[in-house]
Amino acid sequence: MAKSSFNPSPYYYGMPDVYMQMGYYPFPTPPATEQLPRQVYIPYAMSMASQCKCFLGQTEKVIAGTNDQSFGALANPFRSGVLLYVFDWHVTNLSDHPLEVQFWFGKTESIVGAKSSPAITPGYAQLSPCPPPQGKILFSTGGTDLPRGGAVATTRIIPSMSTAGAEINGQWILGPGMTLMAHVPASEKGASFLFSTGWWEQPVF
Repeated sequence: MAKSSFNPSPYYYGMPDVYMQMGYYPFPTPPATEQLPRQVYIPYAMSMASQCKCFLGQTEKVIAGTNDQSFGALANPFRSGVLLYVFDWHVTNLSDHPLEVQFWFGKTESIVGAKSSPAITPGYAQLSPCPPPQGKILFSTGGTDLPRGGAVATTRIIPSMSTAGAEINGQWILGPGMTLMAHVPASEKGASFLFSTGWWEQPVF
């Protein structure tokens, strides 16, 4: 049988293979598509605010006379059906002397004679109003002793004509029937201050 006269060109068939063995691809490579992140971090408090579950409020100006105690408080009613997660707190000292503030955790039912502040608003401001909060802002003056059924967990000294506060980020939780109180003990100089706080609410499971 006669030998075929077809002889493949070593350049046409061999050179591209040599290039690829050297790590070079002679044909243009399409650019890689940009990878978009599949997860987006949203702060939990922001998520609660977007669901109309985040609130903030403050007391009226609390003025205590000589030897009178006073306080501002965030209270969770006994049959509220929700947990209050404290996000932050602030105390503004309007007095001309330093202010001692004791943070008391205890039963709401042991607080008597307190007034309820109307200065509460949802963190999500919109034309269609959010449902009203279950938490209440309370304040009062008079007497000399703390309510029973609770404990002072921490004490702060607030300089005169200044504001002090902290972000708790939900680490303080008030169950139904419990209260967080910023209590100012009775003193010979009296007191004048504001208490404000922010929180979000979730159902009790």
